Amino acid sequence: MHKKITKQEIIKKNLSVYLGVKTFLAVVLATVVSIKYLDAEIAVRVMHFIQSIYLLKKVTNHIPDLLLHFVIIATILMWAVYFYRLQKNKYDVETKFLQLAATVLPAAYLAKTLLKFIFGRTSPRTWYAYSHHSTFHWFKYWSSSFPSGHMVVFAAFGAAILIYYPQYQRWVLTFLVLLGLALVGTDYHFLSDVIAGAYLGIVTAYFVWYILEKMKIRFK
Repeated sequence: MHKKITKQEIIKKNLSVYLGVKTFLAVVLATVVSIKYLDAEIAVRVMHFIQSIYLLKKVTNHIPDLLLHFVIIATILMWAVYFYRLQKNKYDVETKFLQLAATVLPAAYLAKTLLKFIFGRTSPRTWYAYSHHSTFHWFKYWSSSFPSGHMVVFAAFGAAILIYYPQYQRWVLTFLVLLGLALVGTDYHFLSDVIAGAYLGIVTAYFVWYILEKMKIRFK
């Protein structure tokens, strides 16, 4: 008979894979290759295409950044529902998900903010407009391009969903792929920004889950 694998064991296996040296090196390699050989070419081609269509140029020129608003509102709402469910003695899958997601969102936002400041990368649009040779300006800009903040936050949120609702894997992955394409396709991010952002978001979610699980065991 085959031993039935529990959801906890699957999560721990995923954690070891995402935090493993091989996965980390593969993501680093993909990011470096993208920076060196793909980012500039893709950014230029995308910008030429956008500028060739007036409506597309107009629509994509001033897209508001509502990521912080999303993180604040979603975090407050999820914590509110989480504590409400605790008062009703409902500590089930939904409650555990709310705790993880409400912790992951601000954690992912803080992680991306710190890394953006460290790398200080020029956005594709700024790089294209001013013909900068170097896109990285270390420890100079809080609002930089690398990694993609939207990918970090939504990949972290998506990973939190998959930890407790793996049946939604297809929907989550589809959304993240479409988000990545939209970020690159509007020239607000280089391809490498999206790759690094997605990985950072997933790692953040599993790391936060691991910490929360350790805390539950300690305080039992």
